[in-house]
Amino acid sequence: MPNPTEVVIIKRDGSISPYTTYGSARASAVSGDLIQIRANLLNEQIVLKDLVDIWIMPGVVINSGNSQTTIIAPTTGALNCRIYGQGKIKNDTNGNCIFINNPNANLTIECNVIEGTGGGSSSVSVNIQIANKFHLNCNYVYNRDFQAIRVGQLGAIGLITDLNLKILKVETGNITTSSPFTGTTAITSRGNGFIKINEVLCRNIGHCLSHREGIITAQIKKMTTKNNYTFSGMTGSTIHVNQYSGTPNSGSQKLILYFDEIQALAGIINSSAGIEVGEGTGIFIGRRVHSKNGPSIQIVGINTKGYVKCNEIISTGNGDNNPVNAIEFSLFTNQLTIDANYVQGYRDGGVIFINDANVQIKNAKLVNTYTGTGVSSLCLLYTSDAADE
Repeated sequence: MPNPTEVVIIKRDGSISPYTTYGSARASAVSGDLIQIRANLLNEQIVLKDLVDIWIMPGVVINSGNSQTTIIAPTTGALNCRIYGQGKIKNDTNGNCIFINNPNANLTIECNVIEGTGGGSSSVSVNIQIANKFHLNCNYVYNRDFQAIRVGQLGAIGLITDLNLKILKVETGNITTSSPFTGTTAITSRGNGFIKINEVLCRNIGHCLSHREGIITAQIKKMTTKNNYTFSGMTGSTIHVNQYSGTPNSGSQKLILYFDEIQALAGIINSSAGIEVGEGTGIFIGRRVHSKNGPSIQIVGINTKGYVKCNEIISTGNGDNNPVNAIEFSLFTNQLTIDANYVQGYRDGGVIFINDANVQIKNAKLVNTYTGTGVSSLCLLYTSDAADE
């Protein structure tokens, strides 16, 4: 049986050299070597090295054991490496599990679990601020107190040229009697590439996916937000396409999303939109979009473009206190097409609200379930400043 603190280097000639720490193995490793982490539990920061791959034995847990990031890369120089095996990458303090801030980085990670469980309001389980290539194949990515995956920076240059995420489940948040208010947006993306995920769950305020820059093609089967607290009076839509923080760009970001179900559910507070596009192009093809208290689809802004093909688009409202349109369009001139079999809203002002927007609606049966005082039979309401003149 291996020593529980054992780390070894597999040399290019097949010879094996044992070490007591990862740091000592890294110092001795050269291009083409493979570092194997065989320890049952390794409480040590993993600093990556160019052209040195890392294999984590199945069942092994690596954890920095303090506020440091668990896996980190040098910020300059070449970095080409792969981390694989079926280990668990964890950080149970206020550090990131993985942090990359190197424009030359080309990194591929294959693992079982990535878990941040003690991050307060700053750590991210997978935080890729700047890199050329980042590929991740993982069964489960979780962050209890903050964000699960951040690809690219939020307010500065940070576009990832080659992005590929293949994950079974991404989850944020923790609901307990003593501390119900933890967790935020599951995934933010600024990059070009592909995302394939079976399920995304955001259990407190935030988005399941917020795409800020670049062109992403995504296949995400199920996405659910459940708003359980407010932050500065704000809630989060399930899917969000908009500019990164700071000065808005030209609307060049594009998200092509294939899905089965998108749900914006109410928890302690009301839900927001199922799909929200404030800038760029959104193409959404799926079975069902549902919001409890907000519009299922909300597309607003002069730089927006899009296409939606969906079987059911439903906003159920919350009694007479919260009537809601199923779809809201406002202030764009590029034609947007909605191809839907069934659209249901709960509002006296109409199921679909269009304000100075260029919209084509195809095949849809519109149903207004509103029963409050002064109910109107309207299912489609269009307003235009130009028409009023």
